[in-house]
Amino acid sequence: MFKLKYLQIALTLYVVLIAGLVLFQRFIILHPKKLAKDYLYEFPKAEEFYVVVAPEVKLNALRFPSEDSISKGVVLYYHGNADNLARWGEYASEFTKRGYDVVMYDYRGFGKSNGRLDEQNFLFDAQYVFDDLSRRYNPDKIVLYGRSLGCGAAIKVASTNAVKKLILETPYYSLPDVAFSRFPIFPFKYVSEFKLNAYEWLTNVRSEMHVFHGTDDEIIPYKQSIKLLATTNRNLDKTLTTLQGGHHQGLDKFKEYQTKLDELLAN
Repeated sequence: MFKLKYLQIALTLYVVLIAGLVLFQRFIILHPKKLAKDYLYEFPKAEEFYVVVAPEVKLNALRFPSEDSISKGVVLYYHGNADNLARWGEYASEFTKRGYDVVMYDYRGFGKSNGRLDEQNFLFDAQYVFDDLSRRYNPDKIVLYGRSLGCGAAIKVASTNAVKKLILETPYYSLPDVAFSRFPIFPFKYVSEFKLNAYEWLTNVRSEMHVFHGTDDEIIPYKQSIKLLATTNRNLDKTLTTLQGGHHQGLDKFKEYQTKLDELLAN
């Protein structure tokens, strides 16, 4: 009787925890920061514009010109799960100094972009922005760069479009799999609002691809990249740059990252 009582308490707590995960998962996954509509970005060469994906939804975006007189193409940058373009715009120089224009946009509910983000419109918007960009650049001049959460969007777009390159920084097999790898007692596969099953799309990517991941990533474990790339027949040594001791942030500080990015964006 005594053991049964404690089993019932444990089961009740387990159910309560699952309910909490279901109710608050958006706040666990997404950490947007809003910006006032009149906010001025501190990027002197950036051009601000909006992508109208629906009459009631406008996505705020920035375009950064290449530092070279003739651009090699454009990097479409799908950013991570937090903040807004005021932060992510700082990474544009990694590509502009290598001869590429850069386009970044904020997801729905981030920065100056309006609307409520869900998995369906996250992927819809990713394709819509790509289509909009394709009116100014040939797809064979477009490099898709996904970072963290944005990797799912980049992979999905690359799976149905021929692009110049797909570059991923700290990607995942799927979001439920990331959560399950840390807390295997919870059924994330069945209760997650955002699944982003990157493994389903990666097998359809035909463009050149490369992945960066740190071995000490505390958010998306390094093994996620190994598991994701195992779904393809690509050479792991050539496709993955492993950054020993690298965390979820700061991979651009590694010499190996800079050297490989030089190689990837040489032409």
